[in-house]
Amino acid sequence: MANNAKAPGTLIVLVGPSGVGKSTISRRLAEKMHLMYIISTTTRARLPKEDEGKTYEHVDQDVFFRRLEHGEFLEYAKVFDEYYGTPKHPTLDYLASGQDVLLEIDVQGALQVRFQYPNALMIFIMPPDEATLLTRLRDRGRDTDDAIEKRFRGAKREIWMAKGSRAFDDMVINDDIDRAVAEIANLVRQKKSPGGI
Repeated sequence: MANNAKAPGTLIVLVGPSGVGKSTISRRLAEKMHLMYIISTTTRARLPKEDEGKTYEHVDQDVFFRRLEHGEFLEYAKVFDEYYGTPKHPTLDYLASGQDVLLEIDVQGALQVRFQYPNALMIFIMPPDEATLLTRLRDRGRDTDDAIEKRFRGAKREIWMAKGSRAFDDMVINDDIDRAVAEIANLVRQKKSPGGI
């Protein structure tokens, strides 16, 4: 008798420091490859131009910790004094139905995902160099000089953690957005092919 069970979808995890362009890459990749993009939950206040970039579900800390206690997050992390988490549902529902899912998360969360879902495709997005990253952080125009310096130090720490963890299947340099998206799309296709990554 034929097995009609649907193969689970692929969990694709994009990680990278602030200012590296991961939100732009995520949006383009999700559109190009018809991926289910999961919106993160955060305790951070909504920014004035929030809808122009990555979108979040904004909740207060009480709600966040209640959900955490009930095991509702796939992963979570504290980043720059705020909490971020990926909801288990609909993430696991999409995967179970055979749909590919894209997460855009922090290094801390990525290490949790790697432990729980060893078959996930984990990609770390790198800046071309430190000077370019600092310029991108400044050009966003939404942080004070002190906040930019804090994010820059945090970015260098994240890159060090990512390289040291060996949790990532690949590291992609975002020196050109179209090229980076094409490279990641190719990695996804390789992962999905028989005997992939």
